[in-house]
Amino acid sequence: MIVDGFNTLLRTLISAHAGLFEPAHPLVGLALASLLTGVAMLWVVGKTSNQRAIERAKKRMQAHLLEMRLYRDEPSLLFRAQGSLLLNNARYVGHMLRPALFLALPMVVLYAHFDAVYGRRPLHVGESALVSADTGLNGTELSLSATDGFEVESVSVTSAASGQVVWRIRATEEVTGDLALKTPQGTVSKQASASNAELYVSATRTSSWWERLLLSPGESGYVSTTVRSVGIEYPSREIGVGDWETHWVVWFLGISILSAYLLKRLFGIVL
Repeated sequence: MIVDGFNTLLRTLISAHAGLFEPAHPLVGLALASLLTGVAMLWVVGKTSNQRAIERAKKRMQAHLLEMRLYRDEPSLLFRAQGSLLLNNARYVGHMLRPALFLALPMVVLYAHFDAVYGRRPLHVGESALVSADTGLNGTELSLSATDGFEVESVSVTSAASGQVVWRIRATEEVTGDLALKTPQGTVSKQASASNAELYVSATRTSSWWERLLLSPGESGYVSTTVRSVGIEYPSREIGVGDWETHWVVWFLGISILSAYLLKRLFGIVL
């Protein structure tokens, strides 16, 4: 499918990027990706917005701010300046709405891919994780097996609330292998990773094309009438400097937005 081909291309590029900066702190690779994203955001804004109208609205807002300071002792003129300021602010927001809409879908797609590298990590040797299958079947109709490098530690447990069937697996060596979920209608495989390296981690494999595009792009789709998705609860991770660590998206948004503002004059873009 087109979605799987698109995801494969992005996975390859982002995995290569992460591998290139693996010896360094993960913030180095994330910072470069954020900088490039900021430049791409500038390009989209320049191509999809009315730059003259944005500049005109900004200049008018500045003029009305000065007008408010100048006529602060004249209530009628002050209120008129405030109304004009609000009107031009609304115009500015309206002009920026179009590029924001163009950026929304790519940013959501990028989030899912970057989160697979910077938001979670592979299992370490000896570490356990839960595997869940979203299915209409109960645990007695399913079985889970693992390739070398992983062990299935528990029997299946069915959640009455969610309908999911859950197992626990443990990593026994550093490897990227497959889990096999056997159902009466066939077998659904799920990639599993155990490593200390920077890897692209696929938390969930799903049969839904839109979920693969926006939420779980790590693996290709499959055809099944009973298993909607299979997921592994990989450990989450935070990125930071020294003792200050936070979710990767804080760094990503901060660096990309800051770089866009710092480079806007270089690219001749009005924000």
